[in-house]
Amino acid sequence: MGWQDRDYAKEPQYGPVRVMTRGSGGLRPRSMTSTLIAINVAIYVLCVFTAGPGRTVAFSPLFLWGAMETSLVTGGQAWRLVTSDYLHWNTWHILLNMIALHFLGRPLEQVWGSRKFFVVYTIAGILGSLFYMVLTLTGWFSPGVAAGASGCVLGLLGAAAVLFPHAEVYIYFLFPVKIRVVAVVFAGLYIFNIWQKGDNAGGDACHLAGLAFGVWFALHGDRWWSYRGNRLLGRFGSGNAHRDRLSRTDFRARIEQRRTDAATVDRILDKVRRDGVGSLTEQERRALTQATERQRGFEQ
Repeated sequence: MGWQDRDYAKEPQYGPVRVMTRGSGGLRPRSMTSTLIAINVAIYVLCVFTAGPGRTVAFSPLFLWGAMETSLVTGGQAWRLVTSDYLHWNTWHILLNMIALHFLGRPLEQVWGSRKFFVVYTIAGILGSLFYMVLTLTGWFSPGVAAGASGCVLGLLGAAAVLFPHAEVYIYFLFPVKIRVVAVVFAGLYIFNIWQKGDNAGGDACHLAGLAFGVWFALHGDRWWSYRGNRLLGRFGSGNAHRDRLSRTDFRARIEQRRTDAATVDRILDKVRRDGVGSLTEQERRALTQATERQRGFEQ
């Protein structure tokens, strides 16, 4: 989705992050995106097998235990706000969500790191379920059963539309459209369908809330992420004031570095578009590598 996925970024010196793991005897890649895909697929397969012959996954005990139902959540089963994001109705449903997770998740995880990526993914899904619950409690539409990772995935789409606005996605694998245009069109369709109380309005409520959170986090999330720990520690005494000042200074330095990196990357991409990948000098390739590594290291 972003410049990390261009041809030159796939050369050996720009390969995926690899970290040393204890006892591995070597280097092994870690990817939260791949882990989430594996978990979702494993849960879906388990639901298929536990549903019983000739039955849909909705009959699976696991699906019944974890799907989103407003009355059950308000009755104390709060875990459904999270577990419903790992359940899917059918093979087509999970296939589309996992394809989107793969292509949106990889560049965002490179920018944010695995921990922040997982937090954003999870919060987007929870907010989607909460918005759905609020609309059912207010009587905007009748409560039902909701499930799927779409709210999480739309959160990634919203963030990618802000961070990689010129990236292109292919509609039906044929027509290139800028990702920010896709995000705006989707938001408009979701709002219209919710307002009209159309088919799958509940699902679109989850989509819209996840999308909105993703946009917000891409715009303002770094500041929130940087200060969340200091807010918790601040209650333990004034001795943290010095640490707070250092954190604010560090935050400003990080923001300035990211702006500098963005300007450098934009300049190099313009050159690639004009003259091709082969026109890059060693210094420019090295600048891309350094910018990538700094982005991977920010806020991990």
